[in-house]
Amino acid sequence: MQKKPEAPLSEDRKKMLFALLALAALAASAYVFLFSPKQDLPSDGREFYFLLQNSGKAAFLYDVRGAEGDQASAIYQCGVDIISKGRLAGKELTNIGCDENGCLASRPESNRTAKMSYEQALAEISSQPYILIKAGSPGYQFFQRHMEIRIGKEASEGVSCDISAVES
Repeated sequence: MQKKPEAPLSEDRKKMLFALLALAALAASAYVFLFSPKQDLPSDGREFYFLLQNSGKAAFLYDVRGAEGDQASAIYQCGVDIISKGRLAGKELTNIGCDENGCLASRPESNRTAKMSYEQALAEISSQPYILIKAGSPGYQFFQRHMEIRIGKEASEGVSCDISAVES
């Protein structure tokens, strides 16, 4: 059986296909722009503090993956120190602790906890200002949406755990 040759596309059909292709490209661009996660670039701290000051929520992410005994305790204690200074008074706080087995999140609205992966934990708190406290070379680093505090292995490598710290 012979195949019938197809008729060439009319000028109107070509215009309609081009318009549909342009519309699809525009829709894909809008989707990427509107639904892609916001970047959280390093900053001097001003953006983070402004966001923190103007938000009714804040979160702590305690990352003890790879931390050793006293270092893990110091990571948790750092968050306690910040909270006990009252700098976040009146804010709804979320606390998420992560180790090699995953993360546990306390829910401010209930007495329940939720188990999740590290990536899920980051996704959960990415819409609010948060403080990441983790093992590493002691110091601070600011980003647009969060502050990172690194706790060293030795007690002598102490970092003042406060959110009014100067970037190092």
